[in-house]
Amino acid sequence: MSSPKLCTACNETYALGAAVAICSALRRIPETSPEATIYVLDGGMRKRTWKKLSASILRIGRRCQLVRLKPEMARFAGLPQDWGSSVMTYARLALPELVDEERLIYLDADLVVQTDVTKLATLDLEGNVVAAARDVITETLGNENLPMDEFNLRADAAYLQAGLLVIDLPRWRRENVSERVLKYLRTWPDNAQFWDQSALNVILYGRWKALPDTWNMPAWWAEQNKQPCHLNGEVLHFVGPNKPWLLGYHQGAAANRFFEEVRTTNWGTWKPNRLRFAAKWCRYRITQTLAEIRSKACHPKTVSSP
Repeated sequence: MSSPKLCTACNETYALGAAVAICSALRRIPETSPEATIYVLDGGMRKRTWKKLSASILRIGRRCQLVRLKPEMARFAGLPQDWGSSVMTYARLALPELVDEERLIYLDADLVVQTDVTKLATLDLEGNVVAAARDVITETLGNENLPMDEFNLRADAAYLQAGLLVIDLPRWRRENVSERVLKYLRTWPDNAQFWDQSALNVILYGRWKALPDTWNMPAWWAEQNKQPCHLNGEVLHFVGPNKPWLLGYHQGAAANRFFEEVRTTNWGTWKPNRLRFAAKWCRYRITQTLAEIRSKACHPKTVSSP
């Protein structure tokens, strides 16, 4: 049995989601499995939040090694920001230079894993760079504004969902995927609706193996039983900006699955409420105001001589 290597990426905003993604996966790994290795790409967590995340992972009781990585996020400055108003989505592009593994299972920090992921550790990628499920919402490349002719893309080709990736890291390095993705994003910023996922669909065209749709079920579609989605898929993915840890999106069958997993972590019975929302908004405004003050102090306006 192969030792699973799991990875997620998060900052302060996505720490709870990362805890759920990793802990839900660990809880379903058989106790007889070899020790797992958990890589966390930390794009900016407070010290206490990291302690909470690491304690949550350790309390699951599975044998695992936890590795904290700090990618240089400044390299992604100027790229379009994700749903969380950050460039956190690009952190995974630093994996080939930070992680020395043959196979890595990457999990977005907004997933609930509902099956044993160790079966992906030995999946035959058939010479492809990654394995992923198709995006059942976008479905095909022709449904996103991609430069089809310039890259000789077929409009009816399946569109991969990058929330869960089984990555052949040596092959990723050999094919310079990260560098090519970044080049695409800087060259075609108007053709990257879903940031690095858009770029990966172009760069990995014909180079990814399709997993069954159930490995990446959009949670809100699954809640409505909108075909082909259902709540019992291998992975529930809270795609889009409406995350279950946000007030107003914390109720319903899909969100309940998420908070069942939260209770297994050191966040316990935490749920969003109006008081927390108001406090978070005040902290955000204070941070923004201080940043503006510092910016003005560092770059004072100059007055031209008459």
